[in-house]
Amino acid sequence: MLHKILFQILNYSGLSATLLAVWFFSSHKYKIGFAVSILSCILWIAIAYIDNVWSLLILNAILLILDIRGYFKKDSQKIKQTEAN
Repeated sequence: MLHKILFQILNYSGLSATLLAVWFFSSHKYKIGFAVSILSCILWIAIAYIDNVWSLLILNAILLILDIRGYFKKDSQKIKQTEAN
């Protein structure tokens, strides 16, 4: 019983983090959006591992790599813009 409750909390946390990341992206707050999306991917990877859904795990592992890349790429773009001005 407790296992199911904890799993549901984890599941809804992943859902909430994903929606929050999308909201930050739509608000043009990319750095925060990528950070929340990284958290979301980690939660979904945990959910997929617990539930043995390997396709979801692989998808979120790939998305995690892309989010980490986007987080650091966005940071380097800000530095380049600052240097250009």
